[in-house]
Amino acid sequence: MVTFNGVMRSYGAAVRRAERDNQRRAREATKRFKEQQKRQIIEDSKQAVIDWNNYVSMIQSFHKNCTEGVNWIKMSHTPKPNKPTLLNTNEISADYSLKTYVPSFFDKFFGLTTKKVEKLKHKLEDSKKTDQKINKLAYEEFKQELSDWSKLQLIVQGLDKNDPEAYKDALDFFEPFDDIGELGGNISISFQHNYIDIDLEINGAEIIPSFELKQTSTGKLSKKDMPKIRFNELYQDHVCSCVLRIARETFAYLPIKKVRINAVLDILNSNTGYLENKPVLSVIIVPSTLKSLNLNTIDPSDSMNNFVHNMNFNKSTGFKEVRRVELK
Repeated sequence: MVTFNGVMRSYGAAVRRAERDNQRRAREATKRFKEQQKRQIIEDSKQAVIDWNNYVSMIQSFHKNCTEGVNWIKMSHTPKPNKPTLLNTNEISADYSLKTYVPSFFDKFFGLTTKKVEKLKHKLEDSKKTDQKINKLAYEEFKQELSDWSKLQLIVQGLDKNDPEAYKDALDFFEPFDDIGELGGNISISFQHNYIDIDLEINGAEIIPSFELKQTSTGKLSKKDMPKIRFNELYQDHVCSCVLRIARETFAYLPIKKVRINAVLDILNSNTGYLENKPVLSVIIVPSTLKSLNLNTIDPSDSMNNFVHNMNFNKSTGFKEVRRVELK
């Protein structure tokens, strides 16, 4: 029989394994690129170009990674955790050693019998304490499992009713967005019956390299300022890739019909002279359309055309503020 602990352990392991791999690749690409930026002289031109290409690829590819989705039907049929059986394995073993102890010839000759009996008695008491600790840990684990099981059963019931509170509780329980800080800053979520609305603060344009690296035919390193159009296109792809990743994570954890994601950036208000958080992309994504896309080969920016969206982007000037798409 599949236990709750087994389901959660296998699911959690899959999630952590995927996240570890994704985060490791992202960290390695970012670290190597930042180290590269600091160097006045780059000794290995070939490796420098590889690092640059890996980094540029990474900032456009967040949408390709996603944690494993929750099988809520399977979760709803997971049996209630059983209270652990109290064990005294160590005590039984130590008690047996004490009761079956027979002094040897040398024990008697050197007067060691009493000392060895006392030692076996101490071991028996220590074994009782060890069993108590093991039983206490098992019971604490049981209480946590029971608490998690109870929470998830309530969440399942709420999801069946399209209860916004259940959406919130599911995300609070699994915390899918906590380990994807490379996408940007804060995430604000509003929960409705059949959809959720997300504001995602995207990384600033400083995440995009200001230069291009190439290796010449003679093996030398060529470093040039990145053309403004290329820079803006990369940033557009980065923003759209982050939005797709958030959508994938959302659908992996929630059985909802759609999600509106608003990518928010600091935009200069020419009237006040201050930077203000404004949406530059607002898109409504539905799971069926998202699943139909080949996420390994799409262009993140072009893929927005598959969805109802507002995006005001110019290759020469970059993003401009847009209105949030209306949710109907």
